[in-house]
Amino acid sequence: MKFLRSVDSLSHSLAESQARIFENSVASGLPSKKFIRSYMLSQEVKYIDDLNLDISGISEIELFNTISGKINKKEGELFSYPVMYYIGYFYRTASYLTGYSSATLYNYIKPCLLKNNYRTLHSLPIEDAIIEVFEINNINIEDKYSEFKKLYKIEF
Repeated sequence: MKFLRSVDSLSHSLAESQARIFENSVASGLPSKKFIRSYMLSQEVKYIDDLNLDISGISEIELFNTISGKINKKEGELFSYPVMYYIGYFYRTASYLTGYSSATLYNYIKPCLLKNNYRTLHSLPIEDAIIEVFEINNINIEDKYSEFKKLYKIEF
C-alpha cells in the first residue's frame, strides 16, 4: 500500500498532540468512546485534517476543553491511558498519511477495534498498523488517491 504522504516531523507532531488530548480525556474521567466520537466528528478537527494549522489557531488545551464540554461524564467506559494515547496517535497519523478526514476514519474504523487489537497494533510500526487496520476493514486507499488524481491532476 502506498500512502499519500510519508511519516515526517509534522505528522509526528500532530499525532503526539492528538494523542495527548485523547490521554487527557482519561484523566478527566470522560467516557472514551463518547470522547473519541465527539473529537473525531468535531468542526475544529476538520481544520487539522486539512492541515490549515494557522486557521485553526487553537491550542491543545482549548481543543480539549471545547470537546470535553460537549460530553456527559456520567456513563461510559474509560479506556486505559496507553490505549487512548495510541488511538489518538493512530487516527491522526492515518489521516495525515491517507488524506482521509477524521470523520471518515471514525466511520470506517471504530475505537473498539483499535482498543481490542491494541497489543498487536502498537507493537507494529505505525504505517504497518494502518495497513493492517485498513485491510481488516476492507478500506481501499487507492480509491482515495483516484479522487486526488482527478482533482489535482497528479500521479502517485
